[in-house]
Amino acid sequence: MGEAVVAAHNVFVYGSLLADDVVRVLLNRVPTSSAALLNGFHRFSIKGRVYPAILPVRNRHVSGRVLMGITDPELHILDEFEDVEYQRTRVEVSLLVILFHLVFV
Repeated sequence: MGEAVVAAHNVFVYGSLLADDVVRVLLNRVPTSSAALLNGFHRFSIKGRVYPAILPVRNRHVSGRVLMGITDPELHILDEFEDVEYQRTRVEVSLLVILFHLVFV
C-alpha cells in the first residue's frame, strides 16, 4: 500500500497572518516563509473590520510574506480563518530573498 501524497502550497499573507503567533495557533507550527511583494494590488482598511483586504489596483503593490509548504488541511484551516468575502486566487508574487554564502576574502 502506497503512502498518501500531501500537496504543498505557497500562500501569500498580508494581514494578521504575518504574525508568527497567529499562524502557530492556527497551524500548530510556523512554516518557512519569505518576504514578498504582490504587484498590481493595494491593501485597504475595511470600515468596521479589524483586518485588511486587497484588491487589484494598477501600479500599486502589497508587502507581505509567502508561507511555504502549506498542506491541504492547513490550506483549509487558513481558508476558514478568513471572512466570508474571501476568495482564494492564484497570483504571482516577487520573493524578496536575501541569500548569504560563505566565501573567502
